[in-house]
Amino acid sequence: MSDEQHDPFYIEGYIIGLGLTPQTVLPSLWITKLLGEENTDLTLRYSALLRFYHACMDRVLRGDFSLPEECNLTKDRLGQDLLADKPLPNYCSGMLQALSFIENIALSDKQRHQLGELTKKLMGFKSYLSAQSVFSACDDFADSVIFAFQNLESCISKTAYEMRFSKECIAEADELSTQPSFDRNKIESHLNDILSSDSPSTLKFIHELITVIERELITASFIEQYASELECLDEVQPYLILKARKAQVHYNLDDFESAKIELETLLQLAPSDYYNNRYQLCNCYIRQKDWEAVNRVLSKFGKDDFAASATRLLCNYAQHGNNPVSIALKQDTKRLFPEIINLAVSSTLSDSSHGSGAFKEYINKGGLKAWRSVEGSLFWLKADEK
Repeated sequence: MSDEQHDPFYIEGYIIGLGLTPQTVLPSLWITKLLGEENTDLTLRYSALLRFYHACMDRVLRGDFSLPEECNLTKDRLGQDLLADKPLPNYCSGMLQALSFIENIALSDKQRHQLGELTKKLMGFKSYLSAQSVFSACDDFADSVIFAFQNLESCISKTAYEMRFSKECIAEADELSTQPSFDRNKIESHLNDILSSDSPSTLKFIHELITVIERELITASFIEQYASELECLDEVQPYLILKARKAQVHYNLDDFESAKIELETLLQLAPSDYYNNRYQLCNCYIRQKDWEAVNRVLSKFGKDDFAASATRLLCNYAQHGNNPVSIALKQDTKRLFPEIINLAVSSTLSDSSHGSGAFKEYINKGGLKAWRSVEGSLFWLKADEK
């Protein structure tokens, strides 16, 4: 990354420029273009950069395109104010970089013309030599530069209007959302299949979606660069959910090894585990009788919620049977979570639909299937100890 791109005026010009693009540019694209591929320790940390981005987008929506106060230009200081390291040239260079995301072929004639007008002005303010190249055709060079500078804010504003907020843009957006080809029922059907169907075809469809996301958005370099913030990024959430669903389908189809691999990868990507994927992973380990792995996961998170308590109880019984420690643990678990007994009286997975949220989640992540895999466990759970 160049020194110019570290400059705060370059960054502000770049981000305001993103507000002029007809379609929103994803963070995974604009951050890489701004900061480069390498994982750099930046003065502006990633979270601060995103906060600044949202603040700039709010300004764009309000129609506030005022330049920073430091981006000044006076007739008697043209040479100094247009040095390459000064605020105005850096701001304009940043905005030009952001405008490179725009595909000219997709623009209307009016949009293309307005973009050309703005690009010309921005190019002219990149340096004193650039200003001479762009504005020297006029009779009075200095006056033409100052006139162009005085009209720069309005030119940026007009470009934003033509690109995003004109009547034509709004009409086009409305037309796209009502086109016959936009079959909402078909889309909802695909989503319902992903959510409710545990079949090889569903697995194939999820795998294809994940492949596209990993190729276009959540690339290996993106994961490496933003590893510490990854699980908190909005754009990453669908990816994490799809991978969890893929693991769930593998588990429900009795492919516990594939489910385990998928879930172990998920916990590496999202170590805080906001979606509680660790419990599905524990159930994979239970099916494989890897008790040490179960204990390792439970110890790492150290929670005593319903799923953790049910998992701990099952593991204890599977390893030690009906001994005094298991009996005492069962009594404590029943006292803390009385509905655990519903595992023993549920004849089908659907019987769990009336339980608490924690109970439903445990069933959904393979809890009942794990209990059924340990011989005698459900009868033992139901039995009252004297």
